[in-house]
Amino acid sequence: MSEPPRERPEDPIVPARSSDQEFIRRAQARYGAMGAIIASSMLGWDKLLGRKPKDDGAVIWEASGEPEDIDKDGISIRVDDTTTIHATGYARGRGRHVRKRRYRE
Repeated sequence: MSEPPRERPEDPIVPARSSDQEFIRRAQARYGAMGAIIASSMLGWDKLLGRKPKDDGAVIWEASGEPEDIDKDGISIRVDDTTTIHATGYARGRGRHVRKRRYRE
């Protein structure tokens, strides 16, 4: 005969993280009590499914020299031996000037 399955001890209940509480508070402030209920149920389902937040590290790119100012200088991209794409930069002059309309009465 086969043995009955052994019961596994339950994982200890983990208290809500402060970010979870802040998420629920923010939902309650924006959408009222129903928003807080939906937010807490979303967090409950997330914990029930056992998903862990991904911890992505910072991306650091190293380059030789200083970066170019493509807004001022423009940029050229070589696609192949015969094709090059060039986008000119814009001159920072006077800038955009917005004037209010005046209505005659």
